[in-house]
Amino acid sequence: MKKSMIRPPKLQLEELTSRMSVFLEFPEVEERIEAEVNETVETILLSKVTIGSHSSIDVLTDYLSSGGSDEDRLKLIVGLTGGSLERLKRVYKVICPSENWSSIKRDKETIRKVAGFLLNPMDESQVPLFIRRSFQLPVNWSNLLQDENYLHAVVRNSLQSKYAVNMGIAFEKRVLSEIEKYEVGHEKGQVNIVDHKEVDVAIPNTRKSRILIMCTYSLTTSSSQSSRANEQALMYNSVQLHNRGQSKRGKLDTIFVNFVDGGGWLDRFNDLRKLHIDCDYCFSYSDMAEFNRVLEYFLEIDVL
Repeated sequence: MKKSMIRPPKLQLEELTSRMSVFLEFPEVEERIEAEVNETVETILLSKVTIGSHSSIDVLTDYLSSGGSDEDRLKLIVGLTGGSLERLKRVYKVICPSENWSSIKRDKETIRKVAGFLLNPMDESQVPLFIRRSFQLPVNWSNLLQDENYLHAVVRNSLQSKYAVNMGIAFEKRVLSEIEKYEVGHEKGQVNIVDHKEVDVAIPNTRKSRILIMCTYSLTTSSSQSSRANEQALMYNSVQLHNRGQSKRGKLDTIFVNFVDGGGWLDRFNDLRKLHIDCDYCFSYSDMAEFNRVLEYFLEIDVL
């Protein structure tokens, strides 16, 4: 028996924004990222034992050589200079013209040349002055590499993007947990209705979709939010075109649902408003009860 014959109303924009959060909390993400921070710090910490009476170039060469096949230590050193790894790769072609970049991971003499440049960039006259000045290690660089509190802060900052991505994934999983209560099929992938663009959740599948759901969580603002809002406007327009064709054949509509949250969206109000306009329903993380009513209504219609 149907719980309600009345189609649930769409939340007004003012209702949506009043329920959105600046930050969401997912303990599993916090724990996973913090564990990665601790593990990374352990691998990049400079042991006092390795310093002794060695010269700076010996210390830095040994430090970079013992970092394994990853670039964590090199990224950290380059970060201390204020330069970038991509720019260092250009410099590398000048100071090691006969070597591939992969050599820096296994050849100690090559690593020593790079260490020498990072310690004394002004000595490398083949590199433009502006570029050389972009690579200048602070005098206390070896002390900084032994400071665990400092390294924790540096690594945590380097994981900002990864943290945001993982928070978005957790947001999507929370939405999926509501869908799975109804034991209905769902898929993630390219959907024909929206010109083969990828959809976060398609119910019951990507081929014959009754409900399409997009999830987006943003901690900070960026131009990519405008791109996303514009792309989803096109997706919704495709859904509407599809529905007009369905209506002529007496078939059910497909609905397009947006989940959006985070301070980044609250600060990009025009983009947020576009997301709200270009969909059938728009929910925040705290609107799961309303989302359930939409699922119940449309899923029950689908089986009549």
